[in-house]
Amino acid sequence: MVGCGTKLPDGMPKLYPVTITVTQDGLPLENANVVLSGTDQWVSIGTTNTQGIASLYTQGNYPGVPEGIFKVSVTKIGEEGEKPPPKPFSAESERIYKEYQKSGKKYKQFNVTPEQYRKAETTPLQIEIRKGVKNIMVNIEGTVKDELRRQSGPTVKP
Repeated sequence: MVGCGTKLPDGMPKLYPVTITVTQDGLPLENANVVLSGTDQWVSIGTTNTQGIASLYTQGNYPGVPEGIFKVSVTKIGEEGEKPPPKPFSAESERIYKEYQKSGKKYKQFNVTPEQYRKAETTPLQIEIRKGVKNIMVNIEGTVKDELRRQSGPTVKP
């Protein structure tokens, strides 16, 4: 049921308004990305708020979730330290960037959800959506701090 006259694309099944509450070791998990992957082509996603609650959108645009059985994957990136400035694009930004590099400040990003919960293929979380289901609750067991590896890309020279 999409409000304000929004028409669903041809072939899209009826959607039911659903929220999912995500906890990690019993505490609300804030700012986590939640993905419901079914056996068909429809994927529903949401991001949790401070209470660990996410409203779900199918294909990222349509409020609600179709009926079915879904694997639930959850990811959250944590941060420590002072985030570096963007790569230089002007003389002033280059000065700021070099100053940051010389400062010795550290910045790290890391996954806080255990690896098994991050992909539909490995998550143990599975839920069923049907008419009348309004809120689903899932709990992630364990907290990790898996540092993200830096990805290097091609260097572009002007």
